[in-house]
Amino acid sequence: MRNLFKNIGYKLYLKQQTGSKRISFSYIPNQDGSVRWFWNSRSKKPLFLKFYNITTIKGKLFAFVVHLIFFLNLQKVVFKKETLYYTSEENPLFDIMNDWAIFTGTPGPNNKAVLFADKCFFKIAATKNAKNLINKEYKIITYSGTNRLYSTPSASLINDCVLRLSDISNNGKRQKKFSGIHAKALQGIKEKYQTAIKISNWKHFGTLIENFTTIDDNRIPPNLMRKLKMILENIDKDEMIHLSFSHGDFTPWNCCVKDDILGIYDWELASFEKPKGFDFFHFIIQNSILVQHMPWKETWTQIRKHNKTAFNFNDNELKKYLKFYLLTNVLYYLKLYSEQEQWHLQIHWLLKVWSEALNMYLTEIKTERELLIMDIFDYLYPQKYAAMKFHDKEPENLPLNSDIDLVISFQDASKMAVFLKQNSLVNRIKIVKKSFMYNIRLITHDLKILNLDLIYQLKWKHLEFMETHRMIDHAEQNRYGIKISSPQDTAKYLYYFYTLNNSKIPDSYKSFVYENASETIMKSKTECITMLKNKECNRGFLFLKNLGGYLKDIFSERGFIITFSGVDGVGKSTVISEVSELIEKRYRRPVKVLRHRPSLLPILSVFTKGKEKAHQDIVNSLPRQGKNDHFFSSLLRFTYYYADYIIGQFIIYLKYVLRGKIVLYDRYYFDFIADSKRSNIKLPEGITENGYHLLLKPKFNFFLYAAPEKILGRKKELSYHSICALTASYGRLFSKLEKKDPKIKYLSIENNDLDTTLGTIMNTIIAAK
Repeated sequence: MRNLFKNIGYKLYLKQQTGSKRISFSYIPNQDGSVRWFWNSRSKKPLFLKFYNITTIKGKLFAFVVHLIFFLNLQKVVFKKETLYYTSEENPLFDIMNDWAIFTGTPGPNNKAVLFADKCFFKIAATKNAKNLINKEYKIITYSGTNRLYSTPSASLINDCVLRLSDISNNGKRQKKFSGIHAKALQGIKEKYQTAIKISNWKHFGTLIENFTTIDDNRIPPNLMRKLKMILENIDKDEMIHLSFSHGDFTPWNCCVKDDILGIYDWELASFEKPKGFDFFHFIIQNSILVQHMPWKETWTQIRKHNKTAFNFNDNELKKYLKFYLLTNVLYYLKLYSEQEQWHLQIHWLLKVWSEALNMYLTEIKTERELLIMDIFDYLYPQKYAAMKFHDKEPENLPLNSDIDLVISFQDASKMAVFLKQNSLVNRIKIVKKSFMYNIRLITHDLKILNLDLIYQLKWKHLEFMETHRMIDHAEQNRYGIKISSPQDTAKYLYYFYTLNNSKIPDSYKSFVYENASETIMKSKTECITMLKNKECNRGFLFLKNLGGYLKDIFSERGFIITFSGVDGVGKSTVISEVSELIEKRYRRPVKVLRHRPSLLPILSVFTKGKEKAHQDIVNSLPRQGKNDHFFSSLLRFTYYYADYIIGQFIIYLKYVLRGKIVLYDRYYFDFIADSKRSNIKLPEGITENGYHLLLKPKFNFFLYAAPEKILGRKKELSYHSICALTASYGRLFSKLEKKDPKIKYLSIENNDLDTTLGTIMNTIIAAK
């Protein structure tokens, strides 16, 4: 502060000096306690609001409260104050005892303070870089001049440290939304200078890339750096790029509207080498991040919307010039931030959105799932957490059937859930909040699944077996910037997890566990439970709380029912087996496979042959060989099996669906409609079809079919004619049911290629809401 006042004609002292005078400064601090704005405590006007962006509801409310405080003359009571002493030099820039205010500026190598006094702004350089910038700004304003499409302040260079600027914001209004007035001003700026060159000849871009290679700052998220390198490596150096004159920091807080003309100030970052559209993209993106706190997908929507007013780029041009805006801006600021000792919160906001914005230029190199994983770990980079059982490779190389388990605090888990909801790569998200964790299923636009467990309490049923904060504290960062739980904590977790769940430790983990786990925990399941029950965290009120949470968790997510129909030999058993495995491994849900019906009631032949004999005969007999053709006996058989469906469906729902399991039916009620002979029933189709109305409808129903020749090549249980007739019957039924209730999936799939069939089935399940 002493250097600041020295440059404007005053010397400050903490104690009374010979000839010095007393003055009190009032001030408003930053979040870190440093001074943001300060002014003469005797001032009757809140001139520091000249530095404040009053465009949002929050900003307007703050300005109203400040004006009210000054109107009631309460400023000396409300704001912090400090008393100092000063002496003046021969010709100070302003009268320190009058009304004035100073903004201390943003910390960093470009730091400048801004003084408002005598209806003028004075930029006061605090660093060598800042001196160069104010000299540059003076020259740029002289060059750009007042234009019919925009206006600039008049400028005069007081000395190499101080630039005086007229106040063109007086009686003007700042607008946070991009409008036709802004578009008109951008046309005026662009018209000053335009050119087209090869990227290989673009010196500014080359310098930015060269500076980027020198960055060595472990505060920058590693995946953001990797994304930039991948994009830069794939740039065609022979491509032509249009450059134009640009303001360089065209934002709502550097503009004001007056008499339908846009006044623009802060020209220190103006350039002749920025890509076309730079100022347009900068206005939308900076405003959305720093003022409106919008996620990237909403920002991208704003860019496409206002593009029609500003430049009317076609889709390819829009993406191209947005890419080069992002590259030039991000490369410049990453170098600047790497030289900045202290980072303010806004830097982290910018890094997060920039990283997500770059994803659209990497989809030919990385899948959406891979990019999403990179985004997740960059988001987590400055936070405390412990990743469990995570591989020691690039994070995005996580196998498709693997998930991400993170031990993290409840507060950070909640914030991360919001981040994931807003990520532009996420097409749909399912969040199941349990008493001890968030279970999150993410589905990308290309229908890839990523599952995350955000664990804030390590529990087995109602017993807490490890402390999460200790595991987080012990986490070790690997070479990819991922904080991995320590070998000791991981081994302990694995031992408890498999022992308490009555499972053997897999061979892949066995040696690791026994090498790293303490002998004190190597106990049987019964001994472990006894030991855990005696822990303070599992006793008294905490016991009741954990028990209540566990009971609630049982019903935290409902399952659903999937049915598979088709003639014998079409490949249902293979498909069901594969789908079951995919749902358990990739969709992360437990599966229960049932055959034909709920089977609450036994097959009828059990009553005449006995259970074992009846089931053996079913296995050994061919389908559709029953001789029953009597209406009443068929009606009795159907009524018996129908009762099994009516009653059993509720048992299945309570036992499996309500507890989160996915039930797969190998054949279902549709057999009674399309192929009742298979159950030795001969009834009019209308009777069995009407019975379906009273059943709970399965969420997904798949009818598998294939050419008769292909089926007969697998099994010769049915005739060619029967296969054709049954396939047609099932097809008509599924088509009719689909038209009646489009909310339920009835899908006919030709099962020629297993991978194609599985892809269709899984995509249908994943895409459904």
